[in-house]
Amino acid sequence: MIDNDSVYLQGTNVEKERFSDCSQKSFEWNIIYDCNYRCPHCIFEGKWDEYRTRTRFLTATQWLAVWERIYRRYGRASILITGGEPFYYPGFIDIVAAISQVHYPINISTNSSGDLTAVVEKWDPQRVSLSFSFQPNFNTLSEVIERTRFLADKGFARSYINFCAYPPYLSDLDRYVAQARNAQEILKIVPFYGVYGGKDYPAGYSDTEKMQLGITPAWETNVMRRGKYCTAGKNTALIYPDGKVARCGQIGERIPVGNIFDDDFALLERAQPCDVDFCPCLEAELSELNHE
Repeated sequence: MIDNDSVYLQGTNVEKERFSDCSQKSFEWNIIYDCNYRCPHCIFEGKWDEYRTRTRFLTATQWLAVWERIYRRYGRASILITGGEPFYYPGFIDIVAAISQVHYPINISTNSSGDLTAVVEKWDPQRVSLSFSFQPNFNTLSEVIERTRFLADKGFARSYINFCAYPPYLSDLDRYVAQARNAQEILKIVPFYGVYGGKDYPAGYSDTEKMQLGITPAWETNVMRRGKYCTAGKNTALIYPDGKVARCGQIGERIPVGNIFDDDFALLERAQPCDVDFCPCLEAELSELNHE
């Protein structure tokens, strides 16, 4: 098992998963169904052409109007922006600069390939942070560490370096962890959810691989959620690129909350039972931290 001071396993500790004030409403915003990478472990692998047409493209001014309406209803919210690759969205840097005048903190989950010079020029590090991912097929860990340090030197908060535990990557995991540790960075291990080699993961990990990753029975119990009431959809929600809003990424579009572009959009009024087996992002616990 890897030293816990060197890595963080997603789904282990809710305090390490959150970046915002618990008193706020919180949105995860999947802004675009497109990416400049084609990672084999991505949930959109093989579906990019199908999904790409669903993205709504608005200007910074238009998006600001949408988020100002959210502000009038709920006050300042925290926003986690994902994709696809968020920086692939036209005008993304200006969009974040505009929205962060109203809503913050904002965290960007990115593969780190965006224009970081423009980020430093236009974003307030007191309101916006970035979480980089290391994708072995497209970037190197050294490059990601260098970009992390660049932003840290400019006053941006440091974060974990996200790393998907895709089975073919595991043979090099110890080396990656050591490299990050030597650079005083920490890898966040994200278990692979999907099918590889005819096995469904994360259940498909061998006992040796589970030990390597720190996946214990206690961890598996911690991420189980089926049947439990959850305030996702009430305190938090997931926004899709076409404006549809779901309770969370695990339930997805099966149980819609509404559409962000509707003038009367509103979150749910009460908690609802969860109908999924696992919540590796701890979205349930994160939503319950928000004030009732």
